[in-house]
Amino acid sequence: MFLRIKYLLTHSALLILLMSLLTVSCSRKKSTFLSRGYHNTTSRYNGYFNAREIMKKNDIIVKKSHVDDYSQVLPIFIYPDEKKSQSMYPDMDKIIEKCSQVIERHSIYIRKKENVKWIDDSYFLIAKARLYKREFGLAEETFLYVYQAFKQDPNRYQGLNWLIKTFIETEQWDKAEEFLDLAELEYKKYPEELKGDYYAVYADFYLKKEKNRAKAIEKLEDAIKFTKPKEERRRYTYILAQLYLKDKNLARATELYSQVIKLNPNYTMRFNARISRALAFDATANNSDGIKKELNKMLRDKKNEEFRDQIYFALAELALKEKDEPLAVDYLRKSVKFSVTNNKQKAQSYFKLAELYFARPDYVLAQSHYDSTLQFLPKDHPEYYEVESKNNNLQELVTNLKVIMLQDSLLALGQLNEKDRKKQVNKIIKKLKEEEDRKKQAEMRALALRQQQAENPGFNSTNRNSGRSKGQWYFYNVTTKALGLSEFKQVWGERKLEDNWNRKKSQSIVSTNTNIEEVAQLTPEDIKADSLAQAQKYDPEFYLKDIPVEMKDQLNAHGKLVEALFNVGTIFKESFVDYPSAIKSFKRITSEYDTSRYNLPAHYQLYRTYTANADVELAEEEKKWILENHPFSEYAYLIKNPNYNKESKETKQKVEEFYQATYKLYQYGLYADVITSCNRAETAFSKNHLRPQFAFMKAKSIGYTEDKETFRKQLEYIIQEFPKEPVKEKAQEILNFMNKTATTEKNAESEEEIKYVFNPKAKHIFVFTIDVKDKDLNEFKNQISDFNKNFFRETKLQITSSALNDSQLFLIRTFENLEQAARYYKAARNNSALMLKARQEGATEYLISNENFRLLFKSRNEQEYVTFFNENYPID
Repeated sequence: MFLRIKYLLTHSALLILLMSLLTVSCSRKKSTFLSRGYHNTTSRYNGYFNAREIMKKNDIIVKKSHVDDYSQVLPIFIYPDEKKSQSMYPDMDKIIEKCSQVIERHSIYIRKKENVKWIDDSYFLIAKARLYKREFGLAEETFLYVYQAFKQDPNRYQGLNWLIKTFIETEQWDKAEEFLDLAELEYKKYPEELKGDYYAVYADFYLKKEKNRAKAIEKLEDAIKFTKPKEERRRYTYILAQLYLKDKNLARATELYSQVIKLNPNYTMRFNARISRALAFDATANNSDGIKKELNKMLRDKKNEEFRDQIYFALAELALKEKDEPLAVDYLRKSVKFSVTNNKQKAQSYFKLAELYFARPDYVLAQSHYDSTLQFLPKDHPEYYEVESKNNNLQELVTNLKVIMLQDSLLALGQLNEKDRKKQVNKIIKKLKEEEDRKKQAEMRALALRQQQAENPGFNSTNRNSGRSKGQWYFYNVTTKALGLSEFKQVWGERKLEDNWNRKKSQSIVSTNTNIEEVAQLTPEDIKADSLAQAQKYDPEFYLKDIPVEMKDQLNAHGKLVEALFNVGTIFKESFVDYPSAIKSFKRITSEYDTSRYNLPAHYQLYRTYTANADVELAEEEKKWILENHPFSEYAYLIKNPNYNKESKETKQKVEEFYQATYKLYQYGLYADVITSCNRAETAFSKNHLRPQFAFMKAKSIGYTEDKETFRKQLEYIIQEFPKEPVKEKAQEILNFMNKTATTEKNAESEEEIKYVFNPKAKHIFVFTIDVKDKDLNEFKNQISDFNKNFFRETKLQITSSALNDSQLFLIRTFENLEQAARYYKAARNNSALMLKARQEGATEYLISNENFRLLFKSRNEQEYVTFFNENYPID
């Protein structure tokens, strides 16, 4: 009995001791060996481990879903875009939740020192999750905290690197530069494993902010030295090779592309490295046979069928380096022909062709290829607006060149006798028939090719011996599809996938009202085969009727020609700095059309062109002609006083500034001051271009401050003084209204107008609106609730419902400002499950501020607000 009691007492004591030790180890008030061990273990293997694994999974998803554009310098770092970010909200919220629990339950922060090693890592994961959610402000705060709070932990510099990445991603350049300077000062304290990231961040800054390739190259060279992970080192090496290629350091670029291939990249990167290595070939230093052999071998490789456009482009670049332009043009045409899915490559090939034609110069061909470039080049491409500008200028040039060619031809035909005119027209018709026959033959060849391919699966028109495997379906063979598509385009041109694709328009292009000028502007593809058009285009009378035979018709043709000549000369001079071509156009005007209204402007343009071309003697001749023959013209004043135009513009600008200041007075309701300002403008700026506007503003101010009769007189003055100005119509409308209402005064006040206000700082509500019609909407409401829990669990959103007229409103509230509301709006719109249900229920969505929501229920006109929302809310 005694022994049993002793045994129980001993075990009770041990149990108490164990409980005491457990209590001590769980405590976060003291940093002891037991407490640190307990909290390090539980924090790592519970919350932090799970959060880290979720982040690893999402990092892989981000990299795999990212598609690199090898036609541009690759981004150094890959982040989720807005749509991808929204799909990651649930996982990122889990990371934030788990890491927050780790910090809350296990942090031992005593005397400004954290004693649990996984706390800083948890903060870092929270910050990275915020960045992936594109909550940049919160990400910045947390990365900064990681850097500042954990001064004894070398991993604080990981927080500093990612803080700078966040500043670069949000284009906060001053802050990025400030913290890069700080990182440079602390570089010696950086752990070796973080130095590669440090240099890469620096390179990213130089590329995005300063566009400084030299400094970016220097930093990337260092980044590669310190980067151990193969995937990152491979990416940095590829980007470095791209930068050296742009800097024309061909030898170093070639060396680096070879290194990329040795680093065992995926097939796409390996292929592009091989292509880019060919583009980096230095024709002046090496023999190109080896590169050509490799590229042709790549052409024969079945795996590269969908990449043939890039291979032909590389061969074209090689031909250009060897000064073989005809061969380069041939390769570029093949690149376009075989480009099936890669629109950027097709655009690049068209662009290169356009540049070659422009340099010749062959402006007509250049314009058509710039136009084709724009069809395939994305609007966010760095060269898009340059191409668009050239194309627009060339379109105008080509249009005028065609006018010149057409009118010259028509006038030449008009000089012939009737017999010879008919003979020439018959030649035109014969040529048209031959062109159409050629097109029909091409169409028949295309059909025959497709029939052969259908009957003989192994048939390949490019290389019969390298055909696809027997039994492979036609549309699975990329090369065959490319050939068929190319033949199709030769016959039909570029066509959208739509009903009646084979008809340009629902009606015939060549109608009874079509004249010879319009036909001359059309390509053979434009002329469709309906019976009326066919009959007309082969009828000589169809063309003869527009040939200028009578004097008045010839004068009209000459008028069109001289105008086009002046336009062409101006475009050559101003847009393309092609002085010889400009001089040729202007000289033709001064020699053949010296009595036209374009003669004096052409002489002045010749004076300016010779001056710009440093041809002093000829410039002096033109100057002398203008001053002697038109001494009081504006052009003579411009020659005598080069600042004449500038002074005129300055006066005009002063008038406009004075008008804007006066209009502000009108907006503020200071009508007496407006009348004074308008009177002052009449005195100070007599005959200024805004006199009608000043007079009308004065009239409206008189309407507010003086009697009706004075107001009426001012309106009558405007009508009489400015009969051809728009203000005359406005004044007449007011006067008509005054006359109509002179005997009948309005008794009822107009209804109070509802004016919605756009205020991005105001609190906002997200609204789903549904036409009720006895629907059970509980399922939809539950789906909204699930969406909020999964994607916006931190926001604690509320769903309420309300009725407006015959509609049911689901209100998700409240967002502190438009920025927060817009994030929800975009996430909801990009969630396919939620949107599918919304559309099934007939729901539409919009954002509304609290104040506008009150006005909406006052007006009860929801459509009016939806119109306001669509017009005023800048949500992509």
